[in-house]
Amino acid sequence: MTPETPSFVPGRRWRVGFSVALSVVAAIVLVGLVNYVAITRRVWRYDLTHGQALRLSPLTVQTLAALTNEVRVTVLFSRDSALYPHVDTLLREYESRSPRLLIQRIDPIRSPALARLKKSEFKLGSKGGNAVVFESGSRLRVVPEEDLSIYNSDDIQALVHGGHNEIRRSAFTGENRFTSAIAALLDGTQAHAVYLTGHGEPPWDGENSGVGFADFDRLLRGEKNLRVDPWNLITADLPTDIQLVIIAGPTSQFLPIELSRIEGYLRHGGRLLVAMNAEAVAGRTGLEELLFRWAVVCPQMIAGEGNKLYVRNGFDVLSKTFGTHALMAPLRHAETQLYFPFPRVVSPVDPRALPPDAARAEVLVTTTEQGLTRSDFRGGNAAFNAESGDQKDRAIPLAVAAERGGVTGVAAGRGAARLVVLGDSAMLCNGFIDNVGNRDFAGLCVSWLLDRPQSLAIGPRPLREWRLALSGRQVNLLQWSLLGGLPGGVLTLGLVIWSRRRA
Repeated sequence: MTPETPSFVPGRRWRVGFSVALSVVAAIVLVGLVNYVAITRRVWRYDLTHGQALRLSPLTVQTLAALTNEVRVTVLFSRDSALYPHVDTLLREYESRSPRLLIQRIDPIRSPALARLKKSEFKLGSKGGNAVVFESGSRLRVVPEEDLSIYNSDDIQALVHGGHNEIRRSAFTGENRFTSAIAALLDGTQAHAVYLTGHGEPPWDGENSGVGFADFDRLLRGEKNLRVDPWNLITADLPTDIQLVIIAGPTSQFLPIELSRIEGYLRHGGRLLVAMNAEAVAGRTGLEELLFRWAVVCPQMIAGEGNKLYVRNGFDVLSKTFGTHALMAPLRHAETQLYFPFPRVVSPVDPRALPPDAARAEVLVTTTEQGLTRSDFRGGNAAFNAESGDQKDRAIPLAVAAERGGVTGVAAGRGAARLVVLGDSAMLCNGFIDNVGNRDFAGLCVSWLLDRPQSLAIGPRPLREWRLALSGRQVNLLQWSLLGGLPGGVLTLGLVIWSRRRA
């Protein structure tokens, strides 16, 4: 007879009790560690996206590490916005890098009263759209939603030529905008620039579309922390504290004393942004000779585009052909376009025709290889004339950057002069500056001239979109597969298992 095994083993109660006590202690320790990590903000984040798309640039990490004061970030964004997930994800990355970044998210739809209060506090207006506001002390920087996107240039082209009317986003510029805003708050001191007047230039504060530069001024004040004052060089020399001189759209001649003062400013390491006016192409303003001494030639020619895909009307140019200059890197990365309503030809001087210590110029933007020039201005029109030296089927330069005393691609030291010469002042005017990539291009030009690398090194993040194109028959097949096939398959499998068990 087999002896019965006792149902109770001596000591089992103690082993079970010890195991439970050990589990409780382990759980308490684990909870304590989690709270310690949360309190000390020891956060480990890993980017598992394709190509590590969420990784912050080194300049952003450096800017966040340099924060010594608290920066309050107010995200006035509807969660229904297509950009909100990108904004929120990016700011979470920022937040994980710096404990001094305090972020408040307000949805104007879910919390309208609080949103109105914040918009009033930031003077955004009650009807202002989505925006991200960075605030430190009494200083603030506002990044509106419309500044966070670059749109697909092919969609814009199709819309212009009567194709589909859907324009998709191709890139997200949040990191560029947010880091620039934080860097401006870190700097604190406002840079000073002057806009030269007295030569038929459009009004700097003019609000009319296609005429004034009020939108450009708001860009410089808001993003670049740059104050621009109109200045007449006939009555007074340039101020000693200015960091930039802007000449945009002159139509009449500069006096010798003005040109002499501009030349002296450049020889002492000045920074100059020139935007030529096509309406003055048949005459001379005096800037042409000055710019030639700084390695930039402005012939009496209008630039044209032979490829009709890059033309909206007879004389404008859409370009996505960019040079290798560091200034253009973000635009090349985003594959965006620039719009020139009526451009002149602006070209670098052949280095072989210059002395060894002269400035070196580099092309920023050109037409396609089907570009052309027009120099026949009879009858108030611009026409191609091969006898006047006009050329066809070649890339025509539209913008040039020049530098003397610095090394291309690195920070310019004291005394290094820099110039950017654009063939079209209209591209900076109200209405046109918000066309395709013009706003980003204008900001990048100013950043390079002021030697501010934050904008140059941080490119837009591409937004990739995948679409499944199905015919009507394929849609019906997929619909019946989902509605009938999947439930029917589960039911069939259940019947098979039931029948086997019954057997």
